[in-house]
Amino acid sequence: MNPRQPTRIARRSFLTLAAGSAAAVPLLAACGSGPAGSGPGPSGGAAVDVDSVIPDYVPRDIVTPDFPSVDGSTPGYLSFPDEFVASVEEVPGRGSSFTAMTPLWSTVPPGLPDNSYMVTVNEEINADFRFQITDGNAYGEKLQAVLAAESSVPDFVTIPSWTLPPRFGQAAENLFADLTPHLAGDKITKYPNLANISSDAWRCCVFNGKLYGLPYPSDLINSVIFYRHDLTSELGIEVAPANAQEFLDLALELTDPGANRWAMNDMWAGAQLMFRVPDKWILEGGNLVHRVESEAYRQALEFQAELFAAGVVHPDAVAGNEQQARQRFISGEVVITPDGAGGWLSATREAYAGNPDYNQQPVPAFAGDGGTPVIFKGTPSNLFTFIKQTDDTERLEEQLALANYFAAPFGTKEQMLLEYGAEGVHHDLDDANVPTLNETGLREVARTYTWITRPPIVASQVQYPSYVEDFATWMAGVMEYAVDPVFYTQQIVEPPEFGALEQPFIDLEMDIARGRSDISALDAAIENWRSAGGEQLREFYAEYLDEQ
Repeated sequence: MNPRQPTRIARRSFLTLAAGSAAAVPLLAACGSGPAGSGPGPSGGAAVDVDSVIPDYVPRDIVTPDFPSVDGSTPGYLSFPDEFVASVEEVPGRGSSFTAMTPLWSTVPPGLPDNSYMVTVNEEINADFRFQITDGNAYGEKLQAVLAAESSVPDFVTIPSWTLPPRFGQAAENLFADLTPHLAGDKITKYPNLANISSDAWRCCVFNGKLYGLPYPSDLINSVIFYRHDLTSELGIEVAPANAQEFLDLALELTDPGANRWAMNDMWAGAQLMFRVPDKWILEGGNLVHRVESEAYRQALEFQAELFAAGVVHPDAVAGNEQQARQRFISGEVVITPDGAGGWLSATREAYAGNPDYNQQPVPAFAGDGGTPVIFKGTPSNLFTFIKQTDDTERLEEQLALANYFAAPFGTKEQMLLEYGAEGVHHDLDDANVPTLNETGLREVARTYTWITRPPIVASQVQYPSYVEDFATWMAGVMEYAVDPVFYTQQIVEPPEFGALEQPFIDLEMDIARGRSDISALDAAIENWRSAGGEQLREFYAEYLDEQ
């Protein structure tokens, strides 16, 4: 038991948005799964029914998936269609020029006029797009500088949720177009590809009671523990632990330093998954409890330390070298690693050329105590794109028509062009109609237009044997364990004074795992967290819970 009980609150439903002055209240981009009540919100204004400002959901049936979505899981396609269809009836652009600020976590491609991919797409959409591509790792700093001066704001601004600055709601009202009158409810039917995006993804784009952003749909399941199925098969070792002890036993069996093989990389993300640690908050008996206060967090820390003490963690991971974690997994120096769901494809793509037998799989879902697993859903849209304010309604409608083009779903001509460029110029099709980027495509095609928005994500990488089926069936299967976290899909930007509260725990997690601190140090850290602002942070979040 914690020596001090956290603030008691009644059972509450989620408040989807509190209207009022953005300067007075830090940003809450509300996208809860249900309508808000009619009582006052945190700023003293009336609560807003978010469902009244988001678009209707009208799914498109372009190509029937081989593995349909289950409760929001990612569908899978085992083949590309014989013929790609058009999802947009008219050319979306009217010959206008636009600037767009987007991130990129890879090599920046050539710009215009030296990029034939951009030339081709601009001609196809009848719009002159000029991209201001910024290194994703430095994006937050660049974003704040851009938002500080209205004259420097591009026509489209893509913003990852983790770079949203404090009081961004005020910036949204002052700088960006309110899309509510153009997209809310059945108005979205003018843009059928945008209407194909889920309601939850759109809820993440509501700021201060209005729809400001365009969503970037994501997988709902993010955190995964992977293992090298090809290696464990060779060793004759089954990977199906039912609890934490069986997982440790498996790790001991896999570890063989003489063969340059260790069981795992740093397993902190996996330990949190095993012991049901939430990303931020949980409700326990009516109490709003921070993750670091939870018994689940303590159990995960203790198990993490047990893994390190057992010698099953790769020495480089013990030393804190996480930059090479994926490479250790691909090379086979470690057999188990935690990663995001998207890491499955990126690691497979990296490994497959040199090792066509490479086969990574998720460790079957289990809980550390042997009970029912819990997998907290990720947000359905972690990025948003905003359109700069304009009094020119026709220009805004042109921008929305272009966004509708960029959201073209799998199996369409538009999606093929955006993802792979022009056939014979940037990609080639094999006998099964599967596209592969050629030398020009690898140099010039990068995620640019589809940062602005994209269609619902699918698994369609059929060039990697069994990947689509394995990924889609795995995600569909674990959806039975998926739960909505507290404040599910709400983008709440904390006041800056709380920004450093969790840093001591990051350091403590590393120290406890490596035996430099005992688990007893956690109690003092929790007390320090509470007195340094944790209780005020709890009160801040409690304001966004609506009394039932």
